[in-house]
Amino acid sequence: MNKARTVGELRASGYQPKSVKHELRDNLIARLRKGEAIFPGIVGYEESVLPQIENAILSGQDIVFLGERGQAKTRMARLLTELLDDEVPGSPAARSTTIRSRRSARPAGNA
Repeated sequence: MNKARTVGELRASGYQPKSVKHELRDNLIARLRKGEAIFPGIVGYEESVLPQIENAILSGQDIVFLGERGQAKTRMARLLTELLDDEVPGSPAARSTTIRSRRSARPAGNA
């Protein structure tokens, strides 16, 4: 399958964008069906925290990680990104072009 290079091609391909929550949910369900590890390297939370995170993703809830230092909050947040699709059609090029054009249009001295 050829990648869309323009928004028009993307629309013509029938691509339907998903929210991040929907994408996380769909990919979590796929991993659970395959029996793959959701949070590899996280030890000690298999019976408490990890099922709650899975339930929150499946039900579309927001997640807030609270706890003391060293409780794998950052590691779990980083592992959640593995549940996102590798690529959103057309977005990397579109974003970088937009960012570059906005930066070049700014007057000197503005960050």
